[in-house]
Amino acid sequence: MTPLPDAFDLGLYRALAAPGGNQFVSPYSVLSAFALLYPGARGQTAAEMTATFGFDANVAAQVARTRALRDALATQTGRSEFTTANAAWVERTMNLNAAYARTIREQLGATIEAVPFIANQAAALRTINAWAALETRDRIPEILTEPDPARRLVLTNAVYFKGKWQQQFSANSTRDGDFFAESGATQRARLMHKVMRTPYYEGEGFQAAEFLYDDGAFSLALFLPRARDGLAAFERHLMGSTLDRWLVDLDAAERARLDVTLPKVEMRTDYELSPQLQALGLRLPFSDAADFSGVTDQEQLAISAVIHKTFLAIDEEGTEAAAVTAIDMRATSAMPQPEAPPIEFKADHPFFIVLRHKPTGTKLFMGRVAQI
Repeated sequence: MTPLPDAFDLGLYRALAAPGGNQFVSPYSVLSAFALLYPGARGQTAAEMTATFGFDANVAAQVARTRALRDALATQTGRSEFTTANAAWVERTMNLNAAYARTIREQLGATIEAVPFIANQAAALRTINAWAALETRDRIPEILTEPDPARRLVLTNAVYFKGKWQQQFSANSTRDGDFFAESGATQRARLMHKVMRTPYYEGEGFQAAEFLYDDGAFSLALFLPRARDGLAAFERHLMGSTLDRWLVDLDAAERARLDVTLPKVEMRTDYELSPQLQALGLRLPFSDAADFSGVTDQEQLAISAVIHKTFLAIDEEGTEAAAVTAIDMRATSAMPQPEAPPIEFKADHPFFIVLRHKPTGTKLFMGRVAQI
């Protein structure tokens, strides 16, 4: 199974860099939304999408690749919950080309809904936002808020994950403590504690541990710089090849006995990704010269905005994460051994996380916790 291209995963993460602040993004959700649009792109517009997202230049092959990954993620056992949903919201006076509609509905699992963007945009947005809330269990209650008289098509992807740790923390062991934020401030946080055996290794200037969810297919990889102010330096060395190597090393790592301190986390992020995507090379699809003639022959369409919202909660029981991406389209002109003392893994300062699906190698979410 081919995972998402690292060049885009980390390219987007770097483009969103906000020193001193938290960051949480779902490359999978962004890619899934653009995979809905790709079959309708033509010419140089399609070429830019191929280059930016690592899509196959053969549209049918890319559709098959997207579907295969989606199917692999959907066939899960155990108690972790992972869902993803696609939808196309079409101005009711505009028709999608039949071949495009068939591809996204039958191959990519998208629902296609006609909505009154022209006649009653407020009602159309309520419908889209209700879908976002439903698909994320109300963690992202709305994705679009601003009216746009030129709006004709919105493509959406929603991702939701909820998993319980294989080794849960006890709420009785959670205590108030200090978290040393990237800004230099010392914040009070709820710090969870547990001595556990889990995959662990040490890299140059950092510790890495993997916290598995109860089905074993999903995990949270946590990279903890040794220096309290070391996250920015860690991120400067973060390349696709190095992150993949570190994750492979983590997969091969022995379980070590760790004395874990981990903060309870809850964060929400809200991005408009157009500037970052254009910086990564996706320019033509935002311009009046965009060619999405495969989508419809009734309107010339271009992207007006790419909205991406996420949610993350980490507590004693496990993790809950959600993301919604909306592409807003406008009309243009081993054996037991005697135990050594546990290794201290004290995440009381900024760290980097990757929530991934291990069988496919897909990085579903990635982010930084720089403050509480």
